[in-house]
Amino acid sequence: GNSDSEEKKTNRYIQPAMSESRDYDEEPAPITNIVRASASFLGSLLQSNDNLSDLASRINLGQTNAPPPNPAVGEEEGVEEGTDVLLCQEVKRPESPMKGSDNGGYSRTYRDPPARERPKDDIWPERDALSFTRSLVFYGTGAITTEHEEACHSIMEARAMREKYQGGRGTVLNLTNESEQSCQIVHGVFEIFGADKKKNLVQVPNIENFVKDYRRIVEITSTGAMRSFCYQRLQMLDSAFQMHVTANGSVENEAQSNLLGTDFYRTMKIDNHIHLAAAASANQFVNFVANKLKTEGDTVVMEDGQTLREVFSAAGLGADHLTIDAFNVLADYSVYQRFDNFNGKYSPFRLAQIRKIFLKVENVIDGRYFAELTKLVLARLEQSKGHNSAAEMRLSIYGMDKSEWYNLAKWVLNDWKGGDHPGPVLSTHNRWMVQVPRLWRIFCMKGKGQDPSKSFEVMLDNLFGPIFEATLYPDKHPEVAELLKHMVGFDSVDDEGAAEAPCSCTKPSEWKSEQNPAYAWQLYYLWANIEVLNRLRVSKGLNTLAFRPHAGETGDAMHLAATYILADSINHGVNLDKQVSLQYLYYLDQVGMSMSPLSNNFLFRKIKSNPFPKMFKRGLNVTLSTDDPLLFHMSNDALLEEYSVARASFDLSMTDISEIARNSVLQSGFEDELKREWLGEDYKKGITFCDEVKTHVPLIRAKFRAEHLALEHMLVNLTGADKGHEVLKEMMYHFGKARDAHRNILKTNLPDCNPFPEQNQL
Repeated sequence: GNSDSEEKKTNRYIQPAMSESRDYDEEPAPITNIVRASASFLGSLLQSNDNLSDLASRINLGQTNAPPPNPAVGEEEGVEEGTDVLLCQEVKRPESPMKGSDNGGYSRTYRDPPARERPKDDIWPERDALSFTRSLVFYGTGAITTEHEEACHSIMEARAMREKYQGGRGTVLNLTNESEQSCQIVHGVFEIFGADKKKNLVQVPNIENFVKDYRRIVEITSTGAMRSFCYQRLQMLDSAFQMHVTANGSVENEAQSNLLGTDFYRTMKIDNHIHLAAAASANQFVNFVANKLKTEGDTVVMEDGQTLREVFSAAGLGADHLTIDAFNVLADYSVYQRFDNFNGKYSPFRLAQIRKIFLKVENVIDGRYFAELTKLVLARLEQSKGHNSAAEMRLSIYGMDKSEWYNLAKWVLNDWKGGDHPGPVLSTHNRWMVQVPRLWRIFCMKGKGQDPSKSFEVMLDNLFGPIFEATLYPDKHPEVAELLKHMVGFDSVDDEGAAEAPCSCTKPSEWKSEQNPAYAWQLYYLWANIEVLNRLRVSKGLNTLAFRPHAGETGDAMHLAATYILADSINHGVNLDKQVSLQYLYYLDQVGMSMSPLSNNFLFRKIKSNPFPKMFKRGLNVTLSTDDPLLFHMSNDALLEEYSVARASFDLSMTDISEIARNSVLQSGFEDELKREWLGEDYKKGITFCDEVKTHVPLIRAKFRAEHLALEHMLVNLTGADKGHEVLKEMMYHFGKARDAHRNILKTNLPDCNPFPEQNQL
């Protein structure tokens, strides 16, 4: 209903939709402390950007440090009679374990359910146009059962696990400002030592802790009680969104049309998930190759001295073959459920040497063609052709050799002279991510028999040793140190459907088998080293790197359990629709998901069965990305094509796609000052603080999302604290009183008319 003051004078609490409830003949006892505590808790969620776990400890759930009950309604200092007390709680923000800076500082506290504070004068902007549906809590008999309580206990336990790893609560810090520091890999994880070289200064949960926690989260998310409760809540969120767009869709459209000076094309959209080797469109790539063959045919491009023209001639290829169809890079039916065929599409004409010449950093020409092609793609972003967008492109580090980091840094930072856009491979509209392909089997077989000591730990040392050294001794490794300043995160990629060993506590130094280690096991060691590296970099005032792996594209759905506790956000996640418990956890913690329906359509999930629209409507933090434009898109503007196809396929409104675009900026690793420019000065306080003119998302949509997320947290925390039944009883009473008031208003104003059936049921 409309949130106007007259309604609040009648009913001070957020009311549910009408349901059957008995009449109360007499006034019950005054509102208990439990109800006051729950109201205070919900008000805190709606008003502040506080940490949910800390907030949960503030409500009166048996703790000795809980705050006293609120004073009687209307008696609060500075609150006028009739003010919604539930939304007027002020909560101090707790200090995080490690405070981050605005310029990429390392802060692992949770971002709470976003909500705008209620204005002091209690008047919202364009108040008369705001209309909300917020009736997700059912107050009837059977609303809270023993199974619900069991499920909420499990949810709180799972969220505590995420806080232990992704939240940083399990990391022990002993870092000081001493200049003499060193590092060493021990059991697969780098340790930092001071001058005495005795005590590890950054300790993370070990593999035994992780395996225990991972098995526990798999167990609790698979219980019947957990699945039933989470399914019910997700269904309620579905219904709430449908009710919202039915009742308020026209209001949203009108509000959006009144946001003058902006539209979807002018708002910033980030392609959070795009691989550089396939960032150019097929048309751009073919034209680039044709131009090089015409203008640089005599350039030596192979180790044996072959020129570019000779390579094509030896393959029987001439100018007539330089077409998109002949290149055979666009995805087709042959790649569906076939990751091997998909990888083969990266090689034009199925020739590996063509891929090495044009799409690799390390070759005879030092990756010059690849740099020039990349600069063409970046130039289009900078020129904002068609719409305003940016990207976070992936470069590969394989872990085969320590020199990979230096070679990559040299390629990115080199002052390239050729092509239409000279200079280093850097852009105001791109931030680099490093993807780590899970290629243990190839590493293991490389030089097989020559080095019996080769283990997974050697691969980890190749991956992380150079960047720890560059962080500790930037003067000795200036190129790698500079590259790290232009990076925002790590990705982990490869076929999730490949056979893998069970998740165990085996140390990396002992893993010498050719069998692929478990997905979760590999991700733990990536996370652990990134966590230590970030703590070290923060102590030196440097930027930090997020962990945003591929997960849930195919294979075991429980890969998403590992990323829930380890990752900042993920790419893909389509398998999340197979596990409702994890899906609800991803919703509660707003774990970012960069999804690519066009990529999924060709590889693993046809677009008609893609769960993206379902997850978006439920309120998960999802956005759209292109993955591999070279393979999946027909136009030169792949991101706009992705949005266009999604809008048509999933019946999305302009408000919907503007919200999806806003999510892409929130998930990205771009600097805080740029996010303030794209989202608004106070975006960190929550989505209702984002500037509507900048994001093109009307306040009514942002507030709908914020309120429902807050209500879900309230329900889980109260039920998980075994206070649901007591609160339910009081809420039923207040709902009954509100229903009576509504009925009396209707009866009083009902004009004279012929009796109609069930008139007495008003």
